[in-house]
Amino acid sequence: MGAANPIRIDLASSPPCEAFRPRFIQPAGNRAHADQASPFESERPRSGSIIAFICAAALVGFATNLSMHLLNLRMQHLGVSGFGIGLSVAIQAFGIIIAAPLTKHVISFAGVRQTLLIGALLSSVALITFAFATDLFVWNSMRLMFATGLALLFTASESLVISRADASNRGRVVAWYATALATGTAAGPLLVTVVGIQGPAPLVWSTLLFWLAAAPIVASLKRGEELAPVVRHSTFATIRFAPIAFLSAFVFGVVDNGGMSMLSVYSVMCGYDYTNAVMLAAFATIGAILLQIPLGYSANNTDPRVLLLLCAISSILLLAVLPNIMGVKPLAFGVVFGLGGFLEGLYTVGLICIAKFYRGVGISSANGCFVSMCGFGELMGPLATGASMEYLGSQGFVVGLTMTLAAYIVLIASMKPIAKIGSPMPFGGRLPARQTHPAALSE
Repeated sequence: MGAANPIRIDLASSPPCEAFRPRFIQPAGNRAHADQASPFESERPRSGSIIAFICAAALVGFATNLSMHLLNLRMQHLGVSGFGIGLSVAIQAFGIIIAAPLTKHVISFAGVRQTLLIGALLSSVALITFAFATDLFVWNSMRLMFATGLALLFTASESLVISRADASNRGRVVAWYATALATGTAAGPLLVTVVGIQGPAPLVWSTLLFWLAAAPIVASLKRGEELAPVVRHSTFATIRFAPIAFLSAFVFGVVDNGGMSMLSVYSVMCGYDYTNAVMLAAFATIGAILLQIPLGYSANNTDPRVLLLLCAISSILLLAVLPNIMGVKPLAFGVVFGLGGFLEGLYTVGLICIAKFYRGVGISSANGCFVSMCGFGELMGPLATGASMEYLGSQGFVVGLTMTLAAYIVLIASMKPIAKIGSPMPFGGRLPARQTHPAALSE
């Protein structure tokens, strides 16, 4: 969810992470040949596989948001209370928080292909079960299982996307990925209007989407290519290497699920009818889609802290303006367009930090933690924003998000730049020495 040239570190210029190391040790006779071939392999065009991975990740986002709305509406149709639906959503979020950091262990044990297939299997079995489950305990148990499969699919596919990004294309790859993911996520609920919510058909469609998401990646990976992490660090110990990335993921989760998802509620409180409220939220989504390309391209040559501060400060300024121009709808639509784009930028730039600074530490390990921090923020965001709006009315929406972003700005500004290899980190520890041997790369 790049750093500036003055603080560019050696890890950033290391071979692309797609120089996969074999999961199993090669015979000594073949190792020399493999070592000679590795530099050539890392130079081969990767555009085809990158496109396949990005399309797969977009499908995961599409199917995820479709399933979220579909399951919630089915629960409402079954007569489940609002609290029961909220509890079920929280259980799914909690499952992602727990399962995402564990994805690295599954990849290490089974390989990335099998991890994707396991994720698709768990998600599809859980979705089909929803067609027959009526008991709330069974429903929530299946939702936890669904979250586990979703975490495996999302973390593995996103790790593969950013593993193919090197110093020359990192900003472009992550920007296009973020754009595709935002597009897929926004389009997910539209399918509900086509397939409906009743009967097994909508669940079958969702199941097929998850298998379609896994198929391009499985087809693009050649036999022997793996994303095999070296599991020598605890998951959350990786935070110290690039803390701004994980802080950005958490804050994005808070402001996205507690802000953008509450935007339509805020607009209704300001006097909008439901049609205009939905349209306002749609403009925020369009901004989140379109602004990731320029932000991602800028990240290659800009200190990520500067870009993250730009996104946060711009968001605060737009939030300060929003209450005063809600009566002028064209201006309000323009403000939320920029607001959606800058808030989404926290995820995009944070993910670029992961792609840049975790060459030798383990991208699937770092990305699992990144997804988990984002999920934790999404779990906390609606609670904080909802409480703020409960006590302060419509202004609570602006106050809650502004306070969150202000605290984020203070923390980001106070953090030291990423240290060079071998030097102490801001939160203790040292970056590992660069590993130049291709087979020694952790991923």
